[in-house]
Amino acid sequence: MDDYRIEDHPDLQDAGWARNAVRRAEREARLGRVRRWPRLRRRRFWGGLAIAVAAVVLAWAVFETQSDSPAGQRAVDLDEPFAGTAAASWADGEAGVVVPEPRQVGTFPADQVAQAYAQVRQAVVTARLDRRVVVEHDLEPFFGLFAPDLRDSLRVLFDGRNDGEAALVVTRVDKDSRLAEVAPKVRGEMAAEAGPGGELVVRTDYTFAYAFTPDRPEAVRGPMDVVALSRFQVRYAVRTGDPGVAGLWADASTGSLHSIACSTAKRGYLAPAFTEPSLPPGLDFDLGAPSSPADGCPD
Repeated sequence: MDDYRIEDHPDLQDAGWARNAVRRAEREARLGRVRRWPRLRRRRFWGGLAIAVAAVVLAWAVFETQSDSPAGQRAVDLDEPFAGTAAASWADGEAGVVVPEPRQVGTFPADQVAQAYAQVRQAVVTARLDRRVVVEHDLEPFFGLFAPDLRDSLRVLFDGRNDGEAALVVTRVDKDSRLAEVAPKVRGEMAAEAGPGGELVVRTDYTFAYAFTPDRPEAVRGPMDVVALSRFQVRYAVRTGDPGVAGLWADASTGSLHSIACSTAKRGYLAPAFTEPSLPPGLDFDLGAPSSPADGCPD
């Protein structure tokens, strides 16, 4: 998988706040490239984490509802909220975070690749599926998975001043929304490669579908009102060096959300579309189509 440049997406060109976020990310990226990370100060974390806040309000066309009605709507079974959606066939929870068969990558033997896969899998599961993080907003289980220098920088990221950017690192459900008891649906992949700085790199690309329980079920217009989706591509690296640098790093993260509450997403939190009923109901989506603002989120 290639690096993503979300700032080049045409849907971002007219969004003022998006442009500012991209410029900030690019400016920080120029200060420190991935190969220089072992020598960076902790405050230079942003040099490696090239992210764009604007991604959270893009409509990502990877989901489609299935319905016999012209409007694309159907009744919602709150016991099986994914029924009638493309996510119904995806794996449940952690089972969807699949680790490939480890093979030698460059000079890295298969057993070292297997260890990296295990570390990255735990990071993905903790960031997107662990209810301590996602629901309770307890970030310590996530912080503890990374190298000490990055761990300290992550704590700064989550100090409450950067919630829009923090949403690309972990998923946090808005306190006013309630996840359904069913496990989120997951699909995606990871792959290892040798990084230019001599480190072992694992790239991930996973999609998560979260079902929510509405306070007023009678107001729900269809499955897309209760199911919110997120996709994240993250580049991880396993580094060696002094005690502060050695361990797992998350170097770059891009992502997009779909079928969500737009104003909540701009604050860095996840909430379903039924919390903002002004969004158009019953939208159909082409799994192969490019991203577009079709979900009704304003630019």
